[in-house]
Amino acid sequence: MKVKLKIDQKWLSVERSSMEKMKRDYETWATRTLEKAKAAEDLSRLREVFYELGDRWEWDQATGEWLSSGEPLDAVGLVLRLPGIEKGKERYAVYAVMAYSKGLTDQFDHLGDKERVIIERNLETNHFKCWSTTGHGMVDLFATDLGGYDSLIDILESCYLVAQPGDHALRLELPPADDEVLALAQFMWRLAAGHKTYRLKEFDLLTMEDLEEILDFDFNRYAAAVIELERKWSELSTGVAGIAQEAVLDRIPDHIERRNEETLRKVEGLLHELWFTPPWRQRSAIRAVYEDLKTEPTPTDLETVLLPYLEELQSALEDLVEKAEYLKWKSVIDKKEFARSGIFRGLDLSNLAKQAFAVALEDVLKEHTLAYIAYPERATMKDKILRKLFGVIVLPTRLLTSFKEALLGVVKKIGAKIRGSSSRDETATKETKSAT
Repeated sequence: MKVKLKIDQKWLSVERSSMEKMKRDYETWATRTLEKAKAAEDLSRLREVFYELGDRWEWDQATGEWLSSGEPLDAVGLVLRLPGIEKGKERYAVYAVMAYSKGLTDQFDHLGDKERVIIERNLETNHFKCWSTTGHGMVDLFATDLGGYDSLIDILESCYLVAQPGDHALRLELPPADDEVLALAQFMWRLAAGHKTYRLKEFDLLTMEDLEEILDFDFNRYAAAVIELERKWSELSTGVAGIAQEAVLDRIPDHIERRNEETLRKVEGLLHELWFTPPWRQRSAIRAVYEDLKTEPTPTDLETVLLPYLEELQSALEDLVEKAEYLKWKSVIDKKEFARSGIFRGLDLSNLAKQAFAVALEDVLKEHTLAYIAYPERATMKDKILRKLFGVIVLPTRLLTSFKEALLGVVKKIGAKIRGSSSRDETATKETKSAT
């Protein structure tokens, strides 16, 4: 589907001037990389070359090539579906992946932006709310009430996504409101965003149905497995007091009680990993806890209850990682067939944009935590503090700065009109004198 994107005109101007420099840097980087690979005497040295390139070299290569032939701030989008923290709710992480050179920096890195807005839907009332990314990955302090829409597609067709690549910001802009209070709030937010003029463009977005039904990329299954494991752990931990009481009454042997407490601590540690470590790096931790319980010859009742949840979690994540790896491999090894894939049918995407999408999907799993992707209330204490500071200090400062810029702009326009009027009067006076 097509999504409307507003980009601050100043970023487009900066990007146009910086792309040439970044193209040259990319070409130099690509040449050096190829020379290193060709100079490798054996597989061991070739492996060292890949290590030297770093974990994100594929992202650099894909977005760098995209930049070399695309338009400024080309974009492609995707939607990840996830369960809500509360039952009866569902969330959507709407990502915009942009070919952005970050030409204001001298470093050749991070040649693309991946920012998201988070939308939550109440499945019973069909009521929606949204958290926008206000800057540097930090989302709004408070969710915006979107009211009643028919679906997520209806929201994306009715609203605009507003991007500020330099600020790592992506927000959802609602249509003009009829209500005076809401209209004033929208005006204030437009000022806070710091924009004056926009370039309006459309970009293609792959919906959750595209990912889940055509690619069988089921992020929802993985996120649901994490939340269900946490619910069961919380339920079992709450029952520890009753278990301890039974132990006092000698109904539960001491060694079983100790085993249960140790198992619950292991799962608690794993849950911390699941929320605050990117999915790509969670597999060894999940496997360790799962294998520990699975190979236990005499599991306790508590361990028997937890085992299926860990098994589902491991299976869901392995499936997700395998699909992302295969998709990226396909985009590199068999570019033509990948470009003709059914998922891209009807989408106006260049082959390079399609390759960037494949790499971006894997990069989300490697770089973004589950808390970051769609659950801001589960952020670390550090991120919560930064989020509050950004909401309390940065946005008001941006608002005042934008107001100052707008006021100066009005003063300049008035001054220009006055000067123009004076000039016309002087010309008319001279012409009158000449005529006489």
